[in-house]
Amino acid sequence: MSDSQFIETGVNENVRISPDNLRRFYRTVRSFPNGNRNCYNLGSVVNKGNKYLIRAYFMYGDYDGKNNAPTFDLYIGVNWWVTISFDDATAEFDTEIITIASMNFISVCLVNTGYGTPFISALELRPLNSSMYGVVNESQSLFLLNRLDIGRSIYKSDIRYPEDPFDLIWQTEEDASWISFNTKQNVTNKDGAIEPLSTVMMTAVRPINDSDALYYSWINESDWQNHVYLHFMELELLGPNMTREFTVCCGNNSCQNAPIHPKYLVTTTVEYPLPLTGQYDHSCSMKKTPTSTLPPILNAVETFIIWQPPTTPTREEDVEAMVDIKAAYKILERNWMGDPCVPEIYKWEGLTCNNTYSDAPAIVSLNLSSAGLKGKIAASLANLKSIQSLDLSWNYLTGPIPNFLGDLPFLSSLNLSGNQLSGLIPSNLIEKSKKGSLQLSLDGNPDLCAPSSCSRHSSKRKITILIAASVASVVILSILLIILRRFKWRKEGKYSIA
Repeated sequence: MSDSQFIETGVNENVRISPDNLRRFYRTVRSFPNGNRNCYNLGSVVNKGNKYLIRAYFMYGDYDGKNNAPTFDLYIGVNWWVTISFDDATAEFDTEIITIASMNFISVCLVNTGYGTPFISALELRPLNSSMYGVVNESQSLFLLNRLDIGRSIYKSDIRYPEDPFDLIWQTEEDASWISFNTKQNVTNKDGAIEPLSTVMMTAVRPINDSDALYYSWINESDWQNHVYLHFMELELLGPNMTREFTVCCGNNSCQNAPIHPKYLVTTTVEYPLPLTGQYDHSCSMKKTPTSTLPPILNAVETFIIWQPPTTPTREEDVEAMVDIKAAYKILERNWMGDPCVPEIYKWEGLTCNNTYSDAPAIVSLNLSSAGLKGKIAASLANLKSIQSLDLSWNYLTGPIPNFLGDLPFLSSLNLSGNQLSGLIPSNLIEKSKKGSLQLSLDGNPDLCAPSSCSRHSSKRKITILIAASVASVVILSILLIILRRFKWRKEGKYSIA
């Protein structure tokens, strides 16, 4: 699918360096040479409260001929997601986040940090089942570290859609201390929306020595909190004297309350209720119990960074109002992308925001003077409940002034001068202006009038029409009398000659 319906800026380019077997979406990029922040608006395919997987891909490929890969930031909404950088021109970079939409749109923004022109190769949005990744909520998301199909050969391709209906990408990993094994039997998942798909669970690993513990380790490159899902399933049909039982511990001796007994061809998922934190590298150990005759196993693992966004976006009503205003007036020349108010350095032109409100930033001033606006005053302005100053002067606005402008509780300055507005000026605006709570400017709208002046104007027109009609009647009557008198004179003249 083309990305043109989700973004209004950027330039399409072809990569100049194309390694063998390069995936198709890496062969082109959209670059953003203009503006410090350029944003995709995923509003048409997003519903508030739903859970989504968002994945972004990058491969420089010397598309600009500079042979100098840039470094830039990727934002989700108003918050930093990740810094994009490359080891060389053909290095592939991808990043994934699982999040809940807090509004009816999600924005993904590329931010120029002064180290080259931002670009993107591909952007994917996948809807997820609400029961998946229960730790994700409106205040907490997950950044993917690894999603691994343990036991599958590293020479095999990743598993993703259509095999995985949610397009989770399952990669492979090997370790010298592991032995891989598999089954060809069908796998039963208790809840297909939570457990990995059958193909992933049909492979597993165990330690080389049956008496050894099984370890899975990963690096945490910062002090972020981590979250881990471990997936187990018995692939061997055990005899009467065979038992597989093991303990599972992750991080600083954080262990499951009870040993794991993997069921035959049925997935068991272990999710740690508390985040792993305070370490550069993490490890999970699986150790068999004294009564177990078989070593521990592991089929699949998922590790994530727990991300709690630090910055609150602009009030939802204000955001939706500004998006509607942008669409109604076809405003394309300004930097109106992403969140209107935050981060403050990327605030939309013409806006003043108050970022000190306890709940969320709000718009307090909107200046669209001389912006070439056409049509009626947008109804969406009624949703800017905190607005104090509104300037729509010197445009081409037509129609009446809507009453809702007088109902905006904090509006203290309204400038509608130099338009083509018509009809009655709302009485609530006039009253506020007389009381001094509203500075009202309406000059340059000749067809506007106050209720009293409009009635006098209407009466004068009626009187003028009546007078004109009376004068016309008198003139017509006079002409008729003259014609009649002449006709009578001629008639009398004829009789006298005879």
